[in-house]
Amino acid sequence: MAYEIGTVRQDSYSNWSEGQDRPARENRRGELVTANNYQQFVMDGRVFVSNGGSGTTPITFAGAYDADAPDFFLNVPIGITVIPLRVQVIYDAVGTEATMEIIGLYSNTGDSSATGTAGTIMNMRTDNPRVSSCAVTVAVDAAGITDPNAGVFAEFWRYARPLTDTVATTENDRLPLVFDWSAFRDGPAPVIVGNSPGACLAVYAASQAGTGFITVEWVEIPTVSAT
Repeated sequence: MAYEIGTVRQDSYSNWSEGQDRPARENRRGELVTANNYQQFVMDGRVFVSNGGSGTTPITFAGAYDADAPDFFLNVPIGITVIPLRVQVIYDAVGTEATMEIIGLYSNTGDSSATGTAGTIMNMRTDNPRVSSCAVTVAVDAAGITDPNAGVFAEFWRYARPLTDTVATTENDRLPLVFDWSAFRDGPAPVIVGNSPGACLAVYAASQAGTGFITVEWVEIPTVSAT
C-alpha cells in the first residue's frame, strides 16, 4: 500500500525558503508519520560523537574525583546549544578503590582553554554534512579547566558501584563494568546553552588507578533555533 502525503508549510530551521509548502508523510487517517525526534536530528546532520580512548587503548582516568579535571569535557561556545543524548563509561581497570563513582554534570561555566588530550568529534552521518563548533578534551590535566561547579550547574547523572577487591583474571563472575546514561531512557536531557568562554558537559569516572573508555553523543544546534 502506498503511503499518503499531506502538505505542511515550512517557516524556519531548514534550507528551504520560509513560507514554502512541503510534502509530509501521513497515514490514511491523516495523522502525520514522524521519526523519533533525536533520530531526526541525526538525519539532519546535527548529532555528533566523541570518544575518550579507542580500539584497545583506554584513557587514564583522574583517580579520585577532581572537579577541575574531568575525564571527558565538552566545551559549548556562544551561539551553540547542546543536548546530550548518550554518555557511556567503560572501565578497563579499576584499581583498588572501594567505590567507583561516575558523574555527568552540565554547567554554564565552561572553559575554552582546557588542557589535556584533544578529542576528535565526528558527525553521526558519514557524509559529514556539518562540522561541530564545540571542543572536546579527554583525560583533562589536574586544574586543567575552570571548576564547572559554579554558576548554573547540576549533576544530571550519578552512578556508584562498590568494590571489595581488584579485578583479577580468574574472576569470571564479575558483571561488565559498563555504565551509561541515555536521554531516551533516563531523560529529560539538559539543554546546554553556550556562552563565552563556554558552557560545558563534564563526565567524571572516579576510581583509583582507573582506565577505560568514554563515549558521548549529543545534538548540536544554533541557539537561535533552540528558543
